[in-house]
Amino acid sequence: MLAQDAHLPRRVQDELSRLSHTGAHLGRLLDEVSEALFHDHQKRPPPVLSSAPRLVLTGLVQRWQRITEKLGSELLLSGTDHLPDIADLDMLALEQVLSNLVSNALHHAGPGPISIDITRSGQGRHEELVFRIRDAGPGFPPTVLKTAVQAPTPIGAGEPGSGFGLHVAFDATRRLDGKLTLHNPPDGGAEACLSLPFPRPIDPATETVAGAWRLPDGLVALLVEDSAALRLGLRHDLESLGLTVIEAHDGIEALERLTCPEILIDIVFLDIELPLLSGLQVLSRLRAEDRPIPPTVAITSHVFLVNRKTILSHGVQAVLNKPVGAQQDILDAIATALELERPLSSQQPKLYSCATLEQRQPTQNAIEDALRTLVSHLPNPAAREVLVQMSDDLEHYLDQAEHAMQGTQGSERNDSLARCCHSLSALFATVSLNAAQRDARVLSETSAQMASSEIIEILRHLRQYASNIQTAIHSILTREMDTNVPPTHFNRR
Repeated sequence: MLAQDAHLPRRVQDELSRLSHTGAHLGRLLDEVSEALFHDHQKRPPPVLSSAPRLVLTGLVQRWQRITEKLGSELLLSGTDHLPDIADLDMLALEQVLSNLVSNALHHAGPGPISIDITRSGQGRHEELVFRIRDAGPGFPPTVLKTAVQAPTPIGAGEPGSGFGLHVAFDATRRLDGKLTLHNPPDGGAEACLSLPFPRPIDPATETVAGAWRLPDGLVALLVEDSAALRLGLRHDLESLGLTVIEAHDGIEALERLTCPEILIDIVFLDIELPLLSGLQVLSRLRAEDRPIPPTVAITSHVFLVNRKTILSHGVQAVLNKPVGAQQDILDAIATALELERPLSSQQPKLYSCATLEQRQPTQNAIEDALRTLVSHLPNPAAREVLVQMSDDLEHYLDQAEHAMQGTQGSERNDSLARCCHSLSALFATVSLNAAQRDARVLSETSAQMASSEIIEILRHLRQYASNIQTAIHSILTREMDTNVPPTHFNRR
């Protein structure tokens, strides 16, 4: 618990994380010894540990580099950007594999470079992390290549040349549910290749829900959402539930995905208020062309009773309202759309009356609370990314809207302004800035009939609303998540 406290210095967090992994490793060793000694021993499931793979591995390699330099060798690390920031990964077991392989190369390859290269392979549920450890030595002996996996614990374990290091590496690989292969590349040297299932961040709320109710394996979801920030958060939610996610940014792109014969889609998460073609227009076109429509979950920031009835009349099976926060709501919607047995709860989606829009505008503290609620179920790196992206989106769409107003009046200017203001409407809705949402929606729907001076005045007000949200985002990132974050793009015009 202390290792996850964002207020502690990074060094203390790392030490506490290492301590928890070491304790878990000791518990596992005791468990295995007890299993061998006592016939009635009940083996326990291993603990779930959250780690910071990129930071931990970078620190380990820096420590190993000081050792290799003293022995006349050079240790190179590349591809750390492929590692997740936070994930459920046994870093102690990974350290055992890599340290023994590096040590083996150091003792048998002689002076020369040793490299650790990290890549990813595969997609979706079959994605893997691949570590390649290579040296410029004479290569693995034939006896090692033939017997490394099956060999029993060697005699003289621990002595250089005994083979015990490789034995430990293979044993730790088994605990990681990975695969370790050894070979000698044609151009010389030796290479060990470690492949691991790609570790996903664990959301405690998701783990509780998914533990009691699991989705079928292999489901592919099409996520259609024009806001990059909202799409990022929802994509994380869907992937953490085990879905493979394909994205579309607007109605036209959604149609292309849904009519492509090479893409098989099991469920669609469809934003209703899309630019170019709305979500309902996408469904209508598919029906007009007599094309099959996958089970569909509609996503909208306007969940009034009349809207909901209209959406459901187009063949939509479930409706989620923005911002989509609770994973249980997503599971309920998936269960309804796919006609699966309902998960833990079966609450009806909330309906909002028109009176909701007449509530007074929230204070700055209320905006911060709304933003925290929006990302509360995400792990820290993903939450930070969503908030920064939201700030960038607000700036981008306002800049585009103001740029459109500098052009010649006509259909092109009106279309550009409508697209930008539609996206702004959805972003304002996520933090319950109802007046801003309403103004942006009015511009997106009726700007062609408005005077330029009136549009410019509304955009000026929207800029101030956006500035309030950006200030709240900066406050959250600075005080609560990370004091070393890049500044968000504030524009005080």
